[in-house]
Amino acid sequence: MFMSDRLNRINATIDNYIHVWSSSPHLVPLAEILQNDRDIVAAKLLRLGVRGVPEGRDRRDAVRLFLIGYVLQRIAVRITPEHFTIFRDAETVQVVLEDSYGFEFQADRDDILIPHQNEALKILIHCLFHRSKPADQKDVLSFLHLFSRDKANLSADQDRTMRLRSMIWFIYLAIEIAKTDEMVRVKGVEYFRNKFRELLDRTIEGAIIDEESRLPGFEGGKWERTLFGWLQGEDRKPFLEKLKRQFNMENRIEHANRCLLAEHRKCVLEQVLAVFGG
Repeated sequence: MFMSDRLNRINATIDNYIHVWSSSPHLVPLAEILQNDRDIVAAKLLRLGVRGVPEGRDRRDAVRLFLIGYVLQRIAVRITPEHFTIFRDAETVQVVLEDSYGFEFQADRDDILIPHQNEALKILIHCLFHRSKPADQKDVLSFLHLFSRDKANLSADQDRTMRLRSMIWFIYLAIEIAKTDEMVRVKGVEYFRNKFRELLDRTIEGAIIDEESRLPGFEGGKWERTLFGWLQGEDRKPFLEKLKRQFNMENRIEHANRCLLAEHRKCVLEQVLAVFGG
């Protein structure tokens, strides 16, 4: 009887989200995913409760995050170079990603082999919508505009879309650090944060790769084949300087919807450490 009551409450919660999302033309795709996957979602929420999510607001927050994450991950099926493209500099983005990740030949196009897409999307969604307050609809709409195939009824919020693209860069640079520097998993988030800042500065300074000699560059050359190495260069320096400004390491208060906030950066580093630091 108890299990039946919980399942009824879960279905009522799902119905409520379907109703709310169906009432907005822009959010109908989310409602459709939830409706089509109702049984799967209900079963997952049932297990979520079993794992000990507390009652009250914390449980509602956990359910909200799960539902938003579930539907958005099914909207955003892949990350492409377009999602990295920022400051209208598609050429720099294309070259950096090709150099870093390579590509495979297709009949009608060459696809850049962007790795860790599932993990990166989960981190992006979690760190954008994990806060206890209800998800900002403008953030949801910006996410849909960036990732949805059907953009016809969506208008872009340029500032929030810029933040999303900046978060994608931040996530992938953080992944490079976690995979390359084993001290990250030993020393934790504070070390991670300082290393991220140091690598950005050294890349801007042109110190990752020693272009004046054949000797290995910074820290024995271990960063040369990472995104940091491929971002080094006078032709790429303006792009990286603007990207660093988007990361907002100084926590400036202007353009609050455009730049990353401290909570975004902290969340990304924690999540990347949890996924890639093991």
